[in-house]
Amino acid sequence: MLITDKGVLVRTRVSEIRELGRATQGVTLIALDNGAKLSGLQRIVENDANPDSGDDTNPESTEE
Repeated sequence: MLITDKGVLVRTRVSEIRELGRATQGVTLIALDNGAKLSGLQRIVENDANPDSGDDTNPESTEE
């Protein structure tokens, strides 16, 4: 996740980033407006558990 000082946030999966750009120009992850600066970079680790898998076990609920 990339964050600018203007409040723009870009979240991208690593698997979606191509490894090479055109003719060694690199890869652009965020286009900054004039005067904007990158103020933060945060790595977000995805949880392997899928909350939409239907395996909702609630210890407080009981079957009747």
